[in-house]
Amino acid sequence: MFYLSKLKGITVVDPLGKHSGILVDLVVSLKDKYPPVTSVVIRPHRKEEVVLPWEALRGFEESRVLLGQKLEDIKPRVVKKDEIQLLRDVLDKQIVDTEGRKVIRVQDIQLARVDRKIRVIAVDVSGRAILRRLGIGAISDLLPSRLSPAHNYIDWANVDLIGSGVDAVKLKVAHDKLGLLHPADIADIINDLSPDDRIALLESLDKEVAADAVEEMIPAHQAGALTEMEPRKAAEILKEMEPDDAVDLLADLPDEKTAELLSIIKKEEADELRELLSHAEDSAGGIMTTEFIALDAGMTVGQAIEHIRKLEPDAETIYYAYVVDADEHLLGVLSLRKMIVSRPETPIRDLMATSPVTVNVKDEQEEAAKAIAKYNLLAVPVVDDDGRLQGIVTVDDAIDVVIPTAWKKRFSHI
Repeated sequence: MFYLSKLKGITVVDPLGKHSGILVDLVVSLKDKYPPVTSVVIRPHRKEEVVLPWEALRGFEESRVLLGQKLEDIKPRVVKKDEIQLLRDVLDKQIVDTEGRKVIRVQDIQLARVDRKIRVIAVDVSGRAILRRLGIGAISDLLPSRLSPAHNYIDWANVDLIGSGVDAVKLKVAHDKLGLLHPADIADIINDLSPDDRIALLESLDKEVAADAVEEMIPAHQAGALTEMEPRKAAEILKEMEPDDAVDLLADLPDEKTAELLSIIKKEEADELRELLSHAEDSAGGIMTTEFIALDAGMTVGQAIEHIRKLEPDAETIYYAYVVDADEHLLGVLSLRKMIVSRPETPIRDLMATSPVTVNVKDEQEEAAKAIAKYNLLAVPVVDDDGRLQGIVTVDDAIDVVIPTAWKKRFSHI
């Protein structure tokens, strides 16, 4: 085992022992689980860097690189799209440790000779790696174990790339595990990153996971990320967000950016967001979502359940179903539980509560929160002056009214 940081600047010599330059970097292929070195980047004396194929080397040691022939007789190559330079693209870049749920930095890279090749085995994120790079790594070996920085390796098999290009290449651990974290935890990780890193991480996630994470991010970071992100990717994330959260975000964007994103989204969905944007931000209409289950009054329980199954609604909107007439006037409300325990042929008219608690779309958002708290609801329907159902305010949005997101984040760390 040896370390990348110790290789930088070692001597490169030809078969006659003539000094041909110094080692600048190692190029590896990302096709394998443990990437093999495919090329070396060297800097000849007073000349520009050149990339030499691994096959052109006769020997590779921690103290020197031995060429198979004279430097001028070796044909250089270019770095391929599925290759990266370790020193340039990986060292000192940030990784997301999904186990510890924190952002840490790659301090060194561990290499090993495997199957006659040199392969990347792990990244070192320990304090000992810092001492090693400063040239005083031996000091830590002399210190008592309780004072010496411990090794902390992350297996390369658990490392994946985020983004592309020199500036955007960042690392994360266990991409699939990142997707399994709670959106609030992913948001905490993203909030700790630099603006460019936030964009790179969000763009690497599935759009559904990215949307859930964006909903939990600090508002200023939300707006910054979607403003600078590639427009189509930003629009995809926006489309996957809950309508009320998407509208809150759009309200924080510059008008021209909002118009650009809405022009990319399908007209029907864009019109829905524009309608929500028309409501006052501090009103019930301003925090409601238009994703709810509406049922025709003439349905039976069996028909209603089949209708819900086809809709595949989000979890937060599936607790209640709202019964409306042909003109969308709210007639009643019933719980999913009541439908499940009833006979399929039962008319839903016979089960619904005919005088549901409602708030007006123009009411202050605090009125919606009070109604949810007073009547122990998971959601309260929002109607217009004519009693037509416009949306619902869910309990999580009501909590946001009482305890703003920034304060919720503080409490989560207590």
